[in-house]
Amino acid sequence: MKKVTILLLMLSMAFMANAQRELPTFPDVKVEDLKKKEYAKDSSAEAYIMMNYGNGWVYKNSEGGYEIAYQYFTRIKVLKKSAFERATKTLFLYKDDNQQNIETIENVKGRTYNFANDGITIEELDPKDVFKGKYDKSYDKVSFTLPKVKEGSIIEYSYVVRSPYPFKPKDWYFQYNIPCERSEYTFSSPTNLAYRILMQACDGKLSFDKCATADEYRTCQWLMLNVPALNREKYVANLDDYTRKIHFELAEYIVDGMSKPKNLSIDWPAFDKQLLIDEDLGGRIGKISAFDATAQSLKTQKTDTLELAKEVYKYVQSNFTWDGNKYLFTKNPLKEVFKNKTGSGTELNLLLISLLRQVGIEANPVVISTREHGRIWKDYPMITRFNYTLAHVNIKGKDVLLDVTDKNLRWGLLPSFCMVGEGRLLISNKSQWLPIRTPEKSGEMINMEFTFGEKESELESQITYAGVGYQAIDYRTEYNTLGKDKFAEKFRKKLSTIDKALVEFEGFSSTDTDVQPVIAVTGKNPEGYSVVNGKIYLKTIPYDGTTEHPFVSTERAFPIDFTYPTEETITCKYTIPDNYAVVELPKAIRVTLPDDGGRFNFSVAQYQGGEVIIVTSQIQLKKSIYGVDEYQAIRTVYDHIVAKHNEMIVLQKK
Repeated sequence: MKKVTILLLMLSMAFMANAQRELPTFPDVKVEDLKKKEYAKDSSAEAYIMMNYGNGWVYKNSEGGYEIAYQYFTRIKVLKKSAFERATKTLFLYKDDNQQNIETIENVKGRTYNFANDGITIEELDPKDVFKGKYDKSYDKVSFTLPKVKEGSIIEYSYVVRSPYPFKPKDWYFQYNIPCERSEYTFSSPTNLAYRILMQACDGKLSFDKCATADEYRTCQWLMLNVPALNREKYVANLDDYTRKIHFELAEYIVDGMSKPKNLSIDWPAFDKQLLIDEDLGGRIGKISAFDATAQSLKTQKTDTLELAKEVYKYVQSNFTWDGNKYLFTKNPLKEVFKNKTGSGTELNLLLISLLRQVGIEANPVVISTREHGRIWKDYPMITRFNYTLAHVNIKGKDVLLDVTDKNLRWGLLPSFCMVGEGRLLISNKSQWLPIRTPEKSGEMINMEFTFGEKESELESQITYAGVGYQAIDYRTEYNTLGKDKFAEKFRKKLSTIDKALVEFEGFSSTDTDVQPVIAVTGKNPEGYSVVNGKIYLKTIPYDGTTEHPFVSTERAFPIDFTYPTEETITCKYTIPDNYAVVELPKAIRVTLPDDGGRFNFSVAQYQGGEVIIVTSQIQLKKSIYGVDEYQAIRTVYDHIVAKHNEMIVLQKK
């Protein structure tokens, strides 16, 4: 195997100066491959990648500039019908705003192999079935579907993408949501272009890792074998942060006409300075005459620094609308944002900073990478790892982070997409990392009351939902986004067994975000309980219980991220007829996490001579993030939660 790898490396170097490349010769598909019914190393896999090959190389174009090309080859074994969608490949090709620098695709080929009549049949992808078109202003879309795919098929496709963006090569992924037997990547570039190569989650996993220089080109090659699937699991901010991959950044270059190399590598102080003076970020902040009247008006309303800061925050939050965009840099001058009353998240938060400064309160930007954008790599300052800006103030010795995009947020609370652990506070000569923590939890209190109806199996039902902290914010946001009627319909669907449910809202019309929002649902459930051999079976938690385990994997390679501390309290009250007696009640249980990290309390008790049964379930998770070493403890707690929420109360006629 090593000889084959070295041979491929030599072939890559031999063609280095050429903008055209031929794919290496890959092993033929064999009958025994087509006959396989499952993947030996993961019997649950719906498909697996037999071979994934990539080759990226930077070259000079006819005009003397640099471009980059990517050559790809993938072969997949299809095991189940659920994997048929993998026969369709969709690609997105980037283009700049001027439509001048456009990525292109060429040499698209594909095959489907099937076993038939004791032999192998091959179906070729028809070039007419490769569809190209505009996706949006930034991307074109290319898609194709391989023909005659069925269980047992082997599919393969290859193509070349050419890009005018050699300064930021595409990442190479070793890992996907299906297993991969062999993943190999080669990257080549002229020695006058030096790239930083960063590995993620690859420590000890590479079967081959080597770089060599020849003929003024540097070539690196990596090989990884038997890569397990990385499946999406619950409570992960961004699965890409834990995927095995290689990332490339241009670190230094020298081209014709330059006397010495240009070093693009910077340290954190240089990074801070660059953003502070950038005309689309720190350079936007300053005295803006258009703000003068507003600033003067706000200053006359409050004298206390904290109260004045809150007044400025409330003014921007109430009078400006977020356009939904998350950019690190602004696209419009702040006076234009002020005039139009709308802007990106960064634009509105920089406007808030400017206005705070004009009323005499020190405020500064904090740059972050939002949850969906991925983690910051602190070892290497890279602007591309950041995509958003918050506002920061320090009042009476207390750091406060602010964002004005959500009108339902209170002072000091951030949207969930900003809950990322830490950000970079930008202050001239005093920049630093700042932890991002929330002073608030997400809490929900659910109260259910049930009485027996006139008909057998019927339960009169009254259910209320009350939100606390971030749950209250989520309720308000959904209510305002969907509207009252659609939000009510959502709860009717959620409680679909309640016939013609009446849904009412309290506290949603108030502009005071401290007012608790409450949703009340009433109606009859015609099948609220079951009767078997004269016994009545009642669910301990008939609605909103955790009846399916959220952590099915026996092991987990990344933290559990709940976004913020959470609490859920469910109280379920049954009033039963006096001619019924309790036969069986679930036992109470109390389970705690190590180091007081949380708990689960569950109890069932009888009151009023046995006519009232009250079930109480309380789940408390005191941390936003639980590490890999805490996974088994969390999983054990949820073992008990699922078991108790699925238990039954048993009654019988006296």
